[in-house]
Amino acid sequence: MFAERIPQWWWYPLTHAMLALALSIFLLKLPPTPTGWVLFVRWWYPALLIPFIFSELQHLVHPINPVDIDAQLMAIDYALLGTHPTVWFEHFTVPWVTEYMQLAYVTFYFLPFILCAPLYRQGQLLAFRVSLCALLLSYYVSYLLYFLTPARGPRFYLAASHKLPLTGLWLTTPLQTTLDALEGIQHDAFPSGHTAIAIVVLAMAARYQRRLFYPLLVIAVSLMVSTVYLRYHYVIDVIAGVLLALWCLGVTFWLYREHGERYPALALSTHSGSERRT
Repeated sequence: MFAERIPQWWWYPLTHAMLALALSIFLLKLPPTPTGWVLFVRWWYPALLIPFIFSELQHLVHPINPVDIDAQLMAIDYALLGTHPTVWFEHFTVPWVTEYMQLAYVTFYFLPFILCAPLYRQGQLLAFRVSLCALLLSYYVSYLLYFLTPARGPRFYLAASHKLPLTGLWLTTPLQTTLDALEGIQHDAFPSGHTAIAIVVLAMAARYQRRLFYPLLVIAVSLMVSTVYLRYHYVIDVIAGVLLALWCLGVTFWLYREHGERYPALALSTHSGSERRT
């Protein structure tokens, strides 16, 4: 449908078809009880594909939908709060706060592993699968929404209104430069995927990893505030991210609860008695 707008458009269906075929062969050839690296790849491969899928968005979103909705998002923020939140945050912009916020923002890339790695290591594969399902839903749905609601964020569309630069102590500038280089030019402000993932991680930690909940709560709240403080997101993006997380959690729990009796693999585990209790 959009081939004329996308350079080398044939590359995307070709590589995705090849990858889907390779994964299908891998899954069909799995032994009844996989172990070792085969078991690891079987459960972790979706998470390992996320960075590659995200990197494609910069080449697809704007060619397919070239109209950004930043003006509408800014208007909603102003109607809700009577000001532009990223401009208001300049009252608190000092180097040590900026440094903390930038570090909090980067935790987004580690939160899913902080949650899921212990579950996998402890053999709680049901809890691991439920958590991974909710996380993947959050990623995929947010990526789909970027095609419908492309926006670059206030650091671009409110640049003239920002009077103070975001200057940190030691790591802020290198981290920002690295993220900009890795992510490219994205139109991924609405909804806030950072917020959605943080909420999902918190909910799953409360359910399966309670000892991690309070440390993760501090990190998650800091992360959500940082998305606005660092001018990556509008407040409405964060609100939408919370709603997206709640929807993905609801769908995930419905899938595992409603289909557990029909598909025992969704409800039972044969790896440990502790997981059955989970």
